[in-house]
Amino acid sequence: MQIETIYEFISRSERILMGELTPNADLHDDLGITGDDFSAIMRKFEKEFHVDMRNYRWYFHHAEEGALGITGLFINSPSYRVPHIPVTPRLLLQAVTEGAWPVQYPEHDLSGKHFDITVDRVLVLALILFVVTWLAQA
Repeated sequence: MQIETIYEFISRSERILMGELTPNADLHDDLGITGDDFSAIMRKFEKEFHVDMRNYRWYFHHAEEGALGITGLFINSPSYRVPHIPVTPRLLLQAVTEGAWPVQYPEHDLSGKHFDITVDRVLVLALILFVVTWLAQA
């Protein structure tokens, strides 16, 4: 397989001009693919090229789509807690050649650092209690 096949796939999936594609173009930083769009292109890539993506860790490659709730103002997404690893046409070609996602991720631990869901739940419960109390007094 040639890298042009990867270029065609990216161009077809994300309407990227072929002239913008180089072997080392970072899909996120250079081509502006992020969030749900990045996730979608990686799912298409996995299916179209039959690449085993079990070892793929999205948060090393792109940011999350949208807000993380109220606590998103205070707590960074996992993508901000690990070093950025570019996904390039060259890396995608390597994945196709090997039949599996080739990136060896550095040691990392996200456990215990993603308590934003708990904080959101507490805030929502407090808001509900406030509204119920206010309605009961009205």
